[in-house]
Amino acid sequence: MSRITTVVVLLVLLAGCGKKASRQNDLLRARVMDLETQVQQLTDRNRELEAALTQVETPPGEPPEVVRAATPQVVRVEIDRLSHALDEDGDGQVEALKIYVKPADGMGRFVQLAGWLSVHAADLPPGAEAQTLGRITLDPTEVRQAYRTGFLGTHYSVTLPLTLPADRQEGPCAVRVIYEDGRSGSRVSAEREIDLQP
Repeated sequence: MSRITTVVVLLVLLAGCGKKASRQNDLLRARVMDLETQVQQLTDRNRELEAALTQVETPPGEPPEVVRAATPQVVRVEIDRLSHALDEDGDGQVEALKIYVKPADGMGRFVQLAGWLSVHAADLPPGAEAQTLGRITLDPTEVRQAYRTGFLGTHYSVTLPLTLPADRQEGPCAVRVIYEDGRSGSRVSAEREIDLQP
């Protein structure tokens, strides 16, 4: 076999090994993603069952335990990525944040809120103390009124008024949402950075 033929054969063998390794890596990545999804689903379902167990025992005549266990419970809230800063009077200054909150039950499905919803925005400068820019708590009636469904999907819409320092108009702020369930008393929270750019 000539030197050129030997080189060609080696290149073909190396290419075949590379494809096989790449295929194995793709399969492993897909398996990891599948397992992470399963873990999230099991974690959410476990939280839902825990919330159901913390509910007060119902008196005779109320739904039986099997019905209570099948009742969806809020186990997760998310701040939607479309949440944004508002310049309500068009002067180029941010006055508020529009926060879109999406709750989910143990099966990852939208579930309505029946409790208290708190939203807190803060500056978290490195090496300095956090500074509150705005805070609001909606009671159960206000939470119900914040329910929306439309082209953004089904969600809760909260307008959070802000008080910004004179020199603070750009960059991200940290937003935290806490939901406290009115039946079980369980609490779930979510955080996201939102740019203070109208």
